[in-house]
Amino acid sequence: MTDLQVKCFLEVAKCLNFTKAAKNLFISQSNISRQIASFEEELGLALFDRNTKGVKLTLQGQMLAETLSEMVSEWNLVCTRAKNSVKKYNGCITIGCQPHDKCNSYLSQILSGFREMRPEVQIIKERCTQKKLLEGLKNDYYDAILIAEHDVKALQGIVKETLYYSRVGIVIHKRHPLFYKKEVTLADFKDSEFLRYCSTDLKKEDDFLYNICNYYGFEPNVVAEFDDFEEFLFSVEMGEGVSLVFEETEVISNMNLRFIPINEDVPQKYLPMQLTRKEKNHNQALRDFYAYAQMYSNMHDKKDF
Repeated sequence: MTDLQVKCFLEVAKCLNFTKAAKNLFISQSNISRQIASFEEELGLALFDRNTKGVKLTLQGQMLAETLSEMVSEWNLVCTRAKNSVKKYNGCITIGCQPHDKCNSYLSQILSGFREMRPEVQIIKERCTQKKLLEGLKNDYYDAILIAEHDVKALQGIVKETLYYSRVGIVIHKRHPLFYKKEVTLADFKDSEFLRYCSTDLKKEDDFLYNICNYYGFEPNVVAEFDDFEEFLFSVEMGEGVSLVFEETEVISNMNLRFIPINEDVPQKYLPMQLTRKEKNHNQALRDFYAYAQMYSNMHDKKDF
């Protein structure tokens, strides 16, 4: 069994089309056919049924495809962890943060100060969605991530440091009848249609949208949910509903939207933004960065950034 044989088999098993599989792997169709034939001969099994109607996996082929897919995923994960361990040993930290401007700006300020203090440490910073941040932390791709506290509630074995708090407010489109009203509270929107931005698998009891609305005596009528912030924001811009969001630059700088802060003393009106890492991560450069981030955060008003 060779690596090429496995790649060819899994690609054909996924596509059920030799031509498409060959194109995806950037090899000729005749070559992929040879690899599959030699693989079948070596195993003594027929992996595909081929006829004029197309290609389909045999029962043995299905079993092998499922097992090999899991093994390849595990192997790739082990390789990634091994490569990352080498980088960490050499004094490298990889930090991820949400794509929002405020989060990115805050993290960049901290990283800039840390680099001045520890110029020998290589720093890699990436911006991506919350789901990818969580996946990267679980798989040891990221040493730490800057993310909202409620997004990591389900994680075990982690260390969290609150760097700042992000204010929550109501966001409405300029066509909404309350857009120009001076004194507005969330209770005024109890009959409105709500849009929910849920970037992770968050339970309702942990979601600030439901908790804050419940404080005002109603449950929001959620008509659509989004795991992509750009799609969510576009729907708000189209006037398809109101919502509760963090105070982000993308919202407060949009001339078509109004951000109305929650001023009453309600739970979760300020959401902790936390630097989160695995407890078992013993990268010394990361621990030094945590100490610096904590010092930086304590020197600034956490609710005034």
